[in-house]
Amino acid sequence: MRNFIIIFAEKEGTSPLIRLLNNFEQISIIHQVNTQDWEPFDIHHRGAMTLRNLERCLDMVFNQESINFKQLNQIYMRTAKKPLEEFSRNEVTGLKMRFTTPGKNSLFWNSLPKNFTDSSFRLMMFNVLKRNDVVVFLALRQDILKWALSKYHGDGTGKPGHLQFKLASGKIKRNAIGKIHVDSARLKIIISQCVEAHARKRRLMEDFNLAGIQTHALIYEDFLTDKQKYLNRMLDILELNTSTEEIDAALKRGTYFEKVHSDDITNFVVNHEEVKEKFGKYHSGLNN
Repeated sequence: MRNFIIIFAEKEGTSPLIRLLNNFEQISIIHQVNTQDWEPFDIHHRGAMTLRNLERCLDMVFNQESINFKQLNQIYMRTAKKPLEEFSRNEVTGLKMRFTTPGKNSLFWNSLPKNFTDSSFRLMMFNVLKRNDVVVFLALRQDILKWALSKYHGDGTGKPGHLQFKLASGKIKRNAIGKIHVDSARLKIIISQCVEAHARKRRLMEDFNLAGIQTHALIYEDFLTDKQKYLNRMLDILELNTSTEEIDAALKRGTYFEKVHSDDITNFVVNHEEVKEKFGKYHSGLNN
């Protein structure tokens, strides 16, 4: 059995995925107690933790033979608001972490390492993952146009956010999500950001492989196409012997989330013809 980390950016389908993985008895996903937030070591949850303390925590999480939950949470709670949920030593341990995290508008906050875009953070993570033989999964969306449209839509009001959280909590109903009129100039900027983020994560993947860290791409579109096949591949990589029935049971237990956008952008974009004409080349996706 192999422990793992999923590295993701915004709106790449990892929230439902991590909950599906947590449905398996053999897997423990690291998270804070009594929370729906599943990125406990991202800066907005861990707080102003030093790289040294972050390294100590991750070593304990991934090296289960020497884990001391009391000591782990003593270090973690120096800056975090909630402790980490305890997990079984006999299970595969999984962790979800952002590729990069926007900083708050303060000199102090912006001086802290912002995940994998920071060189000191990246070096620390390379060392932790390699010495603990952790498998890396890198989340990617191939359909850049739809990824950009998801970011554009945000919380449904034009501001950054996640409609899927509102749907899951019952704050809104699917029929209350209206179509959006897309400003081409703004969408062009978001598409450029998505293309660059995709390239930077591909470079990170190459760096991991060169460092001898087993790394695999998780393609969001593959997840939508065949969840059974997608999960089976992941479980094989993690060296878990799981039956088709067990995967079906995990899928039936659900993910808490609902898919927000239709596969056809004509169903949620008012000026879809204009969008397709200007940005259609990003709709088919990038090469795997």
